[in-house]
Amino acid sequence: EQVEVTGLFSKDCILPCSFPPGHDEVIHWSKENKIVHSYYRQQDQLEEQDPRYRGRTQLFHENIPSGNASLKLSNLTMTDEGSYTCYVGTTQDRKEVEVLLHLRAPSSYALEYQKTNTERRLKCYAFLTYPAPNISWVQGNVSIQETGREETMNGALYSIRSDKDIINTADTYYLFSKKGAESSLSVSDDLSRKKGDRAVIPCDHGNDTASTAGFSVVWTLHRNAVTSVLASFNGTFHSHQPRVQIDKTDFSLMLDDLTGDDSGEYLCNISTPLYTKLTVSTLHV
Repeated sequence: EQVEVTGLFSKDCILPCSFPPGHDEVIHWSKENKIVHSYYRQQDQLEEQDPRYRGRTQLFHENIPSGNASLKLSNLTMTDEGSYTCYVGTTQDRKEVEVLLHLRAPSSYALEYQKTNTERRLKCYAFLTYPAPNISWVQGNVSIQETGREETMNGALYSIRSDKDIINTADTYYLFSKKGAESSLSVSDDLSRKKGDRAVIPCDHGNDTASTAGFSVVWTLHRNAVTSVLASFNGTFHSHQPRVQIDKTDFSLMLDDLTGDDSGEYLCNISTPLYTKLTVSTLHV
């Protein structure tokens, strides 16, 4: 038999192995001819265990008589990835199972938006992840090349920054990774309002609601190369500046009693565990 399992870096993982119940069980777990864990004569036999597995392996002794030889492997490291063999012999039968362990490190992503007098640029960050994410960009419905990339290593973990210059603001820019994470940037039409008016600045939230698990919203203002946090939602709504609040239905930003200092670019960043949406709106007062 062959089984595939995916484990998380630094976490625990169970390598499954079942066999027809019998008597006088002999269990050998191995990887590339190295002994991972051995059990016979009704107890663990760890004298020949490879040092890298010392203190990190465990059988479920109470379940062995019912045919369970699964192995718990603790505090996974990148070198644990690979093919394991579980051999079980009893007085009645014998069986061998191959378990292929894949490893990944939980990814965290962030989007950064930059604007100068001459260009707009979107930066996507993937932090301390494994394996290396395969990041691709799409403008509208067309695949496009990134502007630049920077990659660093921390041990076996990857951190990557992928940049893209924003040329045509009429299109939505999407960013994908092979792990299923998705980010998007959309630039809305410019808004013009008079001093003293109220401005309602839209946010592209799709069909998301405040009840979505891991859902958060952050509104920021970019003006004269300075970024200010205006309001946020992370389970509860918070206003960080006077005259500002988030609409609890569509997450748009409501800004009262406008002044000339309120002109600038307003960014709505919606994040969930699976994707990030960034909406940029320019307000002229």
